[in-house]
Amino acid sequence: MKRIILAVLLISAWGCSSKNRQPTELMKKGAASSVVSDSLTRSLADSFTRKYASTSQMIYVPVYSHIYQQDHKKTFNLTATLSIRNADVANTLTLTKVLYYDSKGKVVKNYLENPLPIRPLASTSYVIEENDLRGGVGANFIVVWEAVNLVYPPVVEAVMISTSQQQGVSFVSQGRVLEDQNSDSLSSQ
Repeated sequence: MKRIILAVLLISAWGCSSKNRQPTELMKKGAASSVVSDSLTRSLADSFTRKYASTSQMIYVPVYSHIYQQDHKKTFNLTATLSIRNADVANTLTLTKVLYYDSKGKVVKNYLENPLPIRPLASTSYVIEENDLRGGVGANFIVVWEAVNLVYPPVVEAVMISTSQQQGVSFVSQGRVLEDQNSDSLSSQ
């Protein structure tokens, strides 16, 4: 990300400094500088792809079916929504596992019977209803996805919300990558 910002700053700085030049000077240097600019942009995009793109990941997502209120005995029930968003603009990815675990690490529910393709910029979600307390305070999802080509990884997060008891509670929990098959590990095999 820092490299992309640096590239934008460099390109912006070049554009600002070129405003004071005479048009003939710009015409002479224009072709060469656009090649350098295009080359720099491609290089940064390739670097970004090598660092962040992947063909498969296993993602851990913490969720809460309820939280404690005042003491360990009184709880506040929550509705949890697992959201999986394909952030790649050109490639489909396929979900192969969406497993919901309880606080003791036991599978409560398998949400996928068959692989589920997610088209570019599309998303899917899974809901744990407010009255479903099977997961507990330490519940989590394991999400596994794969793709034929290198893709930008999906955004995987859980949103917990409740508006009961004359209160409104909402928060987001980000997914954490446990295993990643990215281009760097592919090239080292």
